[in-house]
Amino acid sequence: MKKLICIIFVGALCFQAVIASAAEYDIASYLALVDKNNPDLLLRFKDIESAKTDVSLARSAFLPHAGLQGGYTRNFRDQLQSMPVASMPGGGPLVWQDVRSNFDNELSLGVGVSQVLLNAGAISNYNKAKLGQAIREQSYEAARQAVLCAAKKLYAQSQLTALVVEIRESSAQVSLEQYQRVQRRYDAGAATELDLLSADVDRRTKSDAVTDAKKNNELVLLAFRDLACIPHSEPITLTEDRKVLPGMPETPDLDNILAGRADYRALSLARDMSGIDRNAARNAFVPQVSASFNWALGGMGNGSSFTGGYNYNLASLGIFVSIPILSGGERLARMDAAKVQQDKAILALSQKETAVESELLGLQLRLEDAKQQSESSFQTVETARRALALAQTAYTNGQATYLNVMDAQDKVDMVWLNFANLSFEYLSAYYDWELAVGAK
Repeated sequence: MKKLICIIFVGALCFQAVIASAAEYDIASYLALVDKNNPDLLLRFKDIESAKTDVSLARSAFLPHAGLQGGYTRNFRDQLQSMPVASMPGGGPLVWQDVRSNFDNELSLGVGVSQVLLNAGAISNYNKAKLGQAIREQSYEAARQAVLCAAKKLYAQSQLTALVVEIRESSAQVSLEQYQRVQRRYDAGAATELDLLSADVDRRTKSDAVTDAKKNNELVLLAFRDLACIPHSEPITLTEDRKVLPGMPETPDLDNILAGRADYRALSLARDMSGIDRNAARNAFVPQVSASFNWALGGMGNGSSFTGGYNYNLASLGIFVSIPILSGGERLARMDAAKVQQDKAILALSQKETAVESELLGLQLRLEDAKQQSESSFQTVETARRALALAQTAYTNGQATYLNVMDAQDKVDMVWLNFANLSFEYLSAYYDWELAVGAK
């Protein structure tokens, strides 16, 4: 097994090493770049920042609210008001006179402070906001792990497609050399026209296969760049040296796996959130208590003075209690709805546990099957290469036709590519297993 990845990926490294001035990425540096630049993760991180503002808003309900108000009024015209100023002796009619009722200058200043003393609904909203932030953080982590898993696969796939290009180019070069050899033998009368035409068809077919392999490699590298926001014009070299495939992993205990999975933790927090919703519905029956303090200062005067005419200094403290009595059954309906949501959250959590357990069993089978097939395929590669060498020797000695050589070469290409694909399948399953068990 130690030879597997060495054979698969060293060729890919050699293929890309010829690119001058290319940016080099091992898998750790590439994952760090994806973690930093991936657009989907950046958007999800904004959700966490939004959740933090929700917490701040919910917390504001517990903090004092204060306001300051001041004003100045300058009256340019007198306001006259008819008022009784005297009465006739012996109880006669009142004497009325127009009296000035305003001042030239009016200056006022007021301060008000209010504080919530008891509000069960505000407490529930704050707890929900905190839990909502935690849920978004776990959802972000689950998305992050999924994106990094995809990045690992894409890195391996990029190396695989580079290797396919190398295999196709090597096969095309061998086919070209065989064609040239047949051409010389045909010119010397030692080969038939059928051999020459077959060699020519084989050469052209292998050349077309090289073109397709390069196109596939470029498409994979395009996705490779996009996942980490690498400029499309930037040449890249993948430097990860995979000498050995990861060994068959041991699956941890299911409880430990669930504790390490961010998506399961998010569901668990959602269940807790439904419990808070039930408490919030229940808290609608609890009275609310608040207090306020107000202070005001003012002065009024005539001419250039702000005082002398009428001054005041007021201060007041109040406590207010709001007791809910009837709501038409709304509060009871909210409690029932919250209970239903809590039951659904509990069922979703149980369903997730079953799904994770089934996923792990399936991944275990995938890993075992890919490992067995890749080991068997490696032995087939050695056999096919030996058969090709024998076919070429037999053709040179006139003991076989060129069709035998072509068939042997095609089998080498087929089993070689099959071996590379199976090794990639094992890596892909291994990365899926890491994601399933919550490995960092």
